[in-house]
Amino acid sequence: MSLNTTALVTLNQARNYIQSNPASTQIVSAEYVGMGDGGTKVFTLDHTPVSGSLQLYVNGTLKVQDTDFTLSTATITFGTAPALNHPITASYTSSASDNTFEAYDDDLLETLINAATQKCEDYTGRAFIQRSITEYQYGDGTEWLRLRKTPVSSITSVTLDETALTVSDDYTDFSKIGRLKRSAWDYEELITIVYTAGYGETRAATQALVPDAVTAVLITVANWYENRLGIKTESVTGIGSASYGETGELPEAAKNCLSSLRMNLI
Repeated sequence: MSLNTTALVTLNQARNYIQSNPASTQIVSAEYVGMGDGGTKVFTLDHTPVSGSLQLYVNGTLKVQDTDFTLSTATITFGTAPALNHPITASYTSSASDNTFEAYDDDLLETLINAATQKCEDYTGRAFIQRSITEYQYGDGTEWLRLRKTPVSSITSVTLDETALTVSDDYTDFSKIGRLKRSAWDYEELITIVYTAGYGETRAATQALVPDAVTAVLITVANWYENRLGIKTESVTGIGSASYGETGELPEAAKNCLSSLRMNLI
């Protein structure tokens, strides 16, 4: 999967938002380090432990650092080689790397970013990153035709069934408020409108113009990612609980961020 050109946030922004603090610590609760063979003294951990956090066991017996072994970054050196068939295990705290996500996480996150952007656009009736849109509607007999995405920067063409309409002669352009006016958009006639809508021509420019929408997309991606197994609530005794919305729906926090964009719809 790859990001759509209309995706409002980058993969790295989503990673950092979900991870909260890339330099934060992570706990390795049980790591298999190796098996003693009676001769090997040097073993390597998967990560570098935070100073003082390493607990190292040989055949279930806790060993003492600087007495039974020494530690240099992630390398363990025993004074006496662990005996044959004695397993070596460890638990410790380490500093997280800049990216603790796997490749399959990145694919999932890109899918979620694309979906969350579209969901937020649909909720607000906005196009975030500027692009050409081809829209099909049927006339309902009224004067006003409301375009589905704003802000509109230009109208490329308007076609009624197979007849091209001309601005001023056939309709009045009120695209600044996302509407077109005509004496009547006849019932059941197919109207095809091609127009350009959106805030900025690039992702970076758009993010600067609609920061609340950026936050809403990040909140939505994080919520869907954490709730990908369908978890509704989870709690940890003594710490608190968290509730998640239905997967595929916008979280309330995201809706709050989008409220001003939604309220400004005319």
